Amino acid sequence: MRFLLFFLLVSFNLSAANFEVIPDYFVRYEKDKYPVKEGSRIKILCEFDSDYDPFRELRFGMNGSNERIKMSDKNEVIVIREAQKAVFQFYYDSNFQEIETDSIEVKPGMITIISLHFKARNEPRPVKKPVIYLYPESDIEISVDLKARGDLTFIYPDYSKDWKGTAHPDGSISINGKNYPYLFWESEQHFNMFDSELGGFLVTKETVVTTLEKHLSDFGFNDREKTDFITFWGPQLQKHESVYIQFITNDACDQFARLNVEPKPRHINRVYMIWSPVDNHRKVFMKPQKIEKMNRDGFDVLEWGGIEVNSELKL
Repeated sequence: MRFLLFFLLVSFNLSAANFEVIPDYFVRYEKDKYPVKEGSRIKILCEFDSDYDPFRELRFGMNGSNERIKMSDKNEVIVIREAQKAVFQFYYDSNFQEIETDSIEVKPGMITIISLHFKARNEPRPVKKPVIYLYPESDIEISVDLKARGDLTFIYPDYSKDWKGTAHPDGSISINGKNYPYLFWESEQHFNMFDSELGGFLVTKETVVTTLEKHLSDFGFNDREKTDFITFWGPQLQKHESVYIQFITNDACDQFARLNVEPKPRHINRVYMIWSPVDNHRKVFMKPQKIEKMNRDGFDVLEWGGIEVNSELKL
């Protein structure tokens, strides 16, 4: 469904009509006719400037809390909290920008009404260097079918309907008489979120290499794969004083691309790193992520890639 913008500030003079930028949020107060003893009411009103999924929950943070709350069919939520000054964070889904407020005073005896305007996120983000390694137990003819989401921006070696060639136990792949260490692709995708339930890691510039070495070893990457990963991502992460990283694995990676290999491997292991620069003045409230070691017995496929999101934290 499509909703009209809930407010548009317009000023007009004799020479021109000037349209001001629509704020992300607006705050006002009403006297609470039925005040509650345990706190004050906060009423949250949501509007969207493009189509949206009406069944998603609103993710809500207040001074770093992390909650999921159901909206009414009118896109409204009422919560009760202690009177205080607080910074709020609101997140709906990856199609819309996160909203973070300045400090808002929740007043006793008053209803604090926060009207949110969720703006569509139109800028695609590049999913960088997904690479695919194949490790059969002996030389075999293989077919690799990639169904990437978004627009493919680069792929190597050449790809039409699929990659066809011979996979070797050392991980090399022979296609049309040429050998390749892995299969490579990139695409532009609309993705901009962390999964708060997974947790993640706050990494300083000085610890990027040692942190990646540890976590990749925990996953079960071999030395060559760790080297490929770190030499690609390490310089990008070290451009920032600190970054937040999270790993998306296996079936969850279908949101970036579907991958089908024939003959079917015993294991297809997929690891994508989601990361963002972190403002040194902003606290990050996520639990450490649990890393589970991959099973790499028999015919094994490993794919890794990553994407930088343009906001430090999604609740």
